[in-house]
Amino acid sequence: MKESEIRPKELFKEYLNLSKKDSESFDHSSFEMINCVSCDSPLSNTKYKKDGFNYNICESCGTLFCNPRPSLETLNSFYKNSSSAKFWFEEFLPKVEESRREKIFKKKAIQLFELIDEKKVNISNICDVGAGSGIFIEEMKKIRNDISYFAIEPGEVSSKIISNKGIPVLQKSVEHSKEWFNRFDFVVSLEVLEHVNKPIDFVKSINNLLKKEGYCLITTLGYEGFDILTLGEDSNSISPPHHLNFLSVRGFELLFKRAGFSEVHVMTPGVLDVDIVLNSDKNTEFLRILKLRGDSVIKEFQEFLIKSKLSSHVWILAKK
Repeated sequence: MKESEIRPKELFKEYLNLSKKDSESFDHSSFEMINCVSCDSPLSNTKYKKDGFNYNICESCGTLFCNPRPSLETLNSFYKNSSSAKFWFEEFLPKVEESRREKIFKKKAIQLFELIDEKKVNISNICDVGAGSGIFIEEMKKIRNDISYFAIEPGEVSSKIISNKGIPVLQKSVEHSKEWFNRFDFVVSLEVLEHVNKPIDFVKSINNLLKKEGYCLITTLGYEGFDILTLGEDSNSISPPHHLNFLSVRGFELLFKRAGFSEVHVMTPGVLDVDIVLNSDKNTEFLRILKLRGDSVIKEFQEFLIKSKLSSHVWILAKK
């Protein structure tokens, strides 16, 4: 898979430009100072400043997080009304939906059930938190149609699309989903954690949805990936105010333990780190030599990143 297949360059550039303009409209006087989102340590230092937003690195666990940050109410308003959010849902996603279905969601569905089989988890239902328009559920159903699927999706338009597909949906944020607590064998949430105001509340709510000894799989962005470490503040992943949380591998383990999970397994199966860096404006001797080595070496290097937990695309499999 190539980055251009899921994020066409010109379309993605327009989205980033709108995000930058949206960032400049925030009233920073209302921003909240916080401790580390992973380990709750009060000790952190400024690492990056981007588009008026400050990112700190935790001295204890190495997590990168936006600090100070917009309040929950401000973020909710942003996602409902901002130009970049509207462009993402109304322009960007519709144009890449089928490509993302084939390149991302279909593959993730296969990998998910391979994990479930590997862990020998017996499941009768799955809930997708932040389900969007329900594409991932559709791909899961193609593999396993013998279990029940549910969705939690706060977006009004998205939740209606899911409902029209015959999938039971709760139109709320997961932090306000008490009526579905202790209900599911398995919960999934794709690319949501990096956006949330309070990761600990989000992960605790995922835990609350699960039955005793249930599992969750959360996918998100991590700080210790090759592309983010190489590109730093120039990384398109560090995109305020959309992406606020970039946890370290240790940070993920600490956060999920704090949220009440008994087992936590962190994996980095991402395949785009090298492609993203090589397509950037970054020029180093290492990257020049890597390009000269050719496609086979580039592929092997990406496989090394995956095995060494050095990709920025992170999966967290956790047991209640």
